[in-house]
Amino acid sequence: MNDFLDRFFKALLFGVITIAGLVMAAVFLVSAAIAVGLFYVIAKVRGKPFVAREYWKSTSTRARQTHTEFSEKFKKPGNFSRKPDITDVEIREIK
Repeated sequence: MNDFLDRFFKALLFGVITIAGLVMAAVFLVSAAIAVGLFYVIAKVRGKPFVAREYWKSTSTRARQTHTEFSEKFKKPGNFSRKPDITDVEIREIK
């Protein structure tokens, strides 16, 4: 009887966690659909067509440009060389 109750409560907990995960996934999908709908409405108000491919292209172009600027800003000099990687470490116990 004890084993039955233990298994029952474990299964019940698993079910509750599973349903909570499904609810979270559904909330995410609904919020994503609302966001895409808002993009569409804003594009219509501005008089421009909303095409996901164009939005993705502009976002990735902006990200690529930011990455290039960041890389140029923190670029190491041409004669920069790294120290060889450490391959052996000795550990001593201190008492």
